[in-house]
Amino acid sequence: MGAGRARGRESDATMGSRRALGAFARAFAFGGECGAASARAVAHGANGARATVMGVDGVPMMAHGAPSRRSFAARAFASTASVKAVNRGDDAVVESANAPDVPERIDVGFRDVLDVKRAVAWVKANARATFAESVDMSVHLGVDPKRSDMIVRGAVSLPHGTGKTVRVGVFAEGEEAEEARRAGAIVVGGDELIKTIKDGGSNAINFDACVGTPGMMPKMKEIARILGPRGLMPNPKLGTVTADVGAAVKELLGGRVEFRAEKNAIVHAMVGKVTFEDKQLEENIAAVFKKILELRPKGKGAPNASKYLKKAYLSSTMGRGSAKMDLASLTETAAAYQG
Repeated sequence: MGAGRARGRESDATMGSRRALGAFARAFAFGGECGAASARAVAHGANGARATVMGVDGVPMMAHGAPSRRSFAARAFASTASVKAVNRGDDAVVESANAPDVPERIDVGFRDVLDVKRAVAWVKANARATFAESVDMSVHLGVDPKRSDMIVRGAVSLPHGTGKTVRVGVFAEGEEAEEARRAGAIVVGGDELIKTIKDGGSNAINFDACVGTPGMMPKMKEIARILGPRGLMPNPKLGTVTADVGAAVKELLGGRVEFRAEKNAIVHAMVGKVTFEDKQLEENIAAVFKKILELRPKGKGAPNASKYLKKAYLSSTMGRGSAKMDLASLTETAAAYQG
């Protein structure tokens, strides 16, 4: 029985790197029995590369393979080694001894798309942690966040809160500082607080949300590099730069969440805890989704209503996967919400 083993290397013409071609999946030899004077083998390797190997009387010869769709050129060398051959009349099928088995295709199916009520029930049923997991909603939008006129960013007060204890810091002085303390802010200060954060950096931050008065904003430029990356810098568009600090503090303590479309156009927002009642989570979801709908860009090149929303998922902190929500059900729930 004829013997031959194929090994090869492929060269990436565009990247200049060389990678191993790997074991050939299958080869076809022509010329009668495997011990014929000449044989021709066609081998299929990794990345779709195909190499043709010629051998004469068992003497190895070099052959160049056809380039694959990734512009790889395969070079194969024939040599003597053990192979398995099966005679089929005038032709012989030659298989490499180390050829991998062809993997079987597995049909994984598709997860059902759930309405809001079923999605909430699914997430709560699949929460497995011993603590109260947070429930998060993710919405994939059809916008380009790189464009300044398509930035989707906003804040909304959840009707049933987030279930988290929020520490609010306020940059204010005088009567406004006293008003912030009465509203429940745990960190209140002016120039001294700015100096403490400037000297101590992120270790000096002991609050989760921040409010500033218009008069303090020019002074806060000194710590913008510290607060900004953590999402704590007050912003007029989000209502955290205001003279009515008391109302702003109460709103943050009552369950106000901020969100922004990331670079991949996905909005993440916390909508409660798995310990909430189903109805409470549904209303929190409706409040966030309604705000996202209101923030749809309207400028030139902006997506219309049918292309603005792509996908939406609901998940918990350590739950078993996520529930894909029906966009029509979400839109109906948001429209019915009167908050």
